[in-house]
This record gives sequence, structure tokens and C-alpha cells, in this order.
Amino acid sequence: MAAPRRFALVTPNYHPRVCGVGDFSARFATELLRRGHEVAIFSRAPVERNPEAPEVEAHGVAGQLPSVIAWNVIEALRAFRPTDVLLQYTSQMWDAWRFGSVASVAVAWWARRSGARVALFAHELAIPFQPRPDLALGAGMQRLQLGALLALCDRTFVTTSTRADDVQRAYGPLGARRPGVVRIGANALPVARRRAAFPASPPRLGIFSTAAVGKRLDVALDAFEIIARQFPSAELVLIGHLGPPDRPIVKRVLDGVARHPARDRIRLTGSLSLAEVSQEIADLDVYLFPMSTGANTRSSTLPSALGSGLPTIATRDFETDLDLFRDGENIVFAREMSGAAFAEASLALLRDPAFFGRVADGARRLYDEHLSSARIVGRFLEESP
Repeated sequence: MAAPRRFALVTPNYHPRVCGVGDFSARFATELLRRGHEVAIFSRAPVERNPEAPEVEAHGVAGQLPSVIAWNVIEALRAFRPTDVLLQYTSQMWDAWRFGSVASVAVAWWARRSGARVALFAHELAIPFQPRPDLALGAGMQRLQLGALLALCDRTFVTTSTRADDVQRAYGPLGARRPGVVRIGANALPVARRRAAFPASPPRLGIFSTAAVGKRLDVALDAFEIIARQFPSAELVLIGHLGPPDRPIVKRVLDGVARHPARDRIRLTGSLSLAEVSQEIADLDVYLFPMSTGANTRSSTLPSALGSGLPTIATRDFETDLDLFRDGENIVFAREMSGAAFAEASLALLRDPAFFGRVADGARRLYDEHLSSARIVGRFLEESP
């Protein structure tokens, strides 16, 4: 058995700030602890131990500017003396401007100089180039920032195979090693689906998401209007906190619910703990994933449904790994991003017990084999001995 290591996970945010990267870090740290390693989380204040991972030590540092936060993180790391630093990177970490910051680079530089092994987990790469001059400059600066990190870190990981290809194309000619792929697991740990093997009446569909750009809750509402005509007792559950109700994108969703022909069968749960989210997902029959990203391994909500054995409907996107996601085997691909297409796929599942069961079983296998914390951390340790 390998000797225990002392891991420091440096994150953009951590509990009580809501952050998908923070949730991933909590799950990742818990699995490292289970394997006998020492682990602590470091981020900007406020930071508390996560109720979903109370055993994980967590440290918050003061500071408003990214450079100040980085300096204080370095001081905290100096006291912790890690053997490994895992930098959970986003391109505008700690609210850096779109032009990037020296903050992440400084942490990686110090960690390397201290003798620690440094792994870069690139959850985001850089904003796309756009015609507007400031955005074009920002995209270029963020790419320089990522390039500096690639040079400083011993190993780099991204969340999808297509992102690994992108990094290799951009930085491979400069000598950068191809990134490994560390997939994102479930933020709400899945529990077994609690409904009948094949949906009894009423069938219950749902989605776990905030209201944000690219999260097409309108498609879910449109699909449910069609489904409710075929299954008059069907229910739709919108799981989790949509966001502040005065935000225009949230208001549009709430207005869509209020005007919906089947509004009496739509339930909004509001803010829930991740454990409560898991229970709500387990009480569904079909999971809807109408995200513009398509099915992918950088989502922390999709694995919750797959792990519960829920037949899930999504679309294909350029980041969809077709070696993992197989239409009609472990997921159902809607033909397009529309309510009609999602309804069509949902009705096909709800009318065919054999199809429903096959996709449900495949979803659970996909989670167990690729998206559980044990698999994710195991693969990381294999590539970072």
C-alpha cells in the first residue's frame, strides 16, 4: 500500500458559499481521507466545514483582491506543509477580472518551490474569443495564465475528453503534456430510486438546477405540457433553489410555471441540502437534463440522477463523450433542444417497460464504473503516483 500523503485542495470557494467546485472538492477530499491520506481545503473566507463532509478540515483566508487571497493561502499552506497541492482552477478564480490574475500562478509557483507535487484541476479553461476588444484581450490573457500553470504544475487534469484535446492542440506544440481526465461526480450523492421498477401512475419527472444561462428550464416546462396531456396525473418537480426571484432569468421561469396549463402538478422545492436533493431525485421516474452543454462529465448534477438509476434525457453536445454516453443504453438523447423532443423521449420511456428498465440499469452502471468518487479518485491516484 502506498504511503499516506498530505493533500491540500485550493478551491475558488467552499461551504457556506454555494459552489460546484467546492462540492466536488468536498467529495474528492472525503474519498482521499477514506483511503488513509491527510486532507485539508483552503479557500477565501468565509469557510466552514461542509455538513456533507464534516470530516474534511477546511481553512478560510482573508482578502478581497485575488493576489491578497493567494498570498494568505500560501501562508496557510506553509503551516500545513502538504506533500501534494491540488489547485481547483477556474479562470477567474477569487473573482479575478476577465483579464486573469497572478493569484493562481503564484500559489502553483510557491507549491512547486516548496517541494510539493502540484496537480492542476482545470474546471474552466478560458472565456472564448469574441469581437469586443476587452473580451478578446481577456480571452488571450486567460490563455497565457493557463499556459503558465501548465508549465508550473506536475500534472494537469480536465473534466472531459474534448477539453483534453483542446488543451493538447493549443499547448502541445509548446511541450505541454496531454492532460488527464478527472470526471466530476455527484454533488448530491445518489440513493437508490424508490419508485416502482416501471412508473406507476402518476409518473413523476424532475430536474435539479438553478435558473441560469444555458440551463433550459423552459424546455422542461414545454415538454411537461405535452406529457401532461398524455398522462393527466403526471407531475414535474423543479428541485433546488432557482436563484433570487428578482433576477430576470428566474422571473421568466416562475412566470412560465404560473402560466403553465398543468401548474397545479408542478412543484418547486426551493433551497434544499444536498442530502434532501438526493431524496427528491430518488422519488422521480424520469430525469430531465436540458442543458446547452448536453450530457457531459463536467456536470455535478447529472451523476446524481444516473447513480440513482434514473432514465435520463439530454442532448448531444461537442463535450459529450460517446464512449461513455450511449443512446438507448444508459441515457436517451433528445433529437434537439426543444420541449417537443424532450417530451417525445420521455413518452418513449414511459410507454415501454423494457426500454425504461434497460436505460435505468445502464445509468447506474455508468455511474458505478466512471462517476463514483471511488472511481474518480482512484483514477487520479493512478495518474499521480
